[in-house]
Amino acid sequence: MALKNNFKIKIFPRAKDEIIEIADYYESIKEGLGKRFYKEFRKNAETLKHIPFFFVRYNIIRILPIKKFPYTIHFSVDEIEKIVSILAITSDSQDPNTTRIKP
Repeated sequence: MALKNNFKIKIFPRAKDEIIEIADYYESIKEGLGKRFYKEFRKNAETLKHIPFFFVRYNIIRILPIKKFPYTIHFSVDEIEKIVSILAITSDSQDPNTTRIKP
């Protein structure tokens, strides 16, 4: 049974830059690892199309950990417009006071 794409995904420029930076970093460690990171990110983005109601971290910002990598997707959900906005990708070891996303 195919799932219907209920929400559109919008990736903000900051998040796009972070995805590229993280993938490049992993690729520099081991060939193919950056591609694996990107594939895991895409799986999570696909999940958000169908089920965007994950943990609320602060105010209206929700989070979804990326499996197999120590990073978290920070996003908001516009239920009326049916848009999931991916705002940032942060390292789980970063200080939340310096990476906090303001809506």
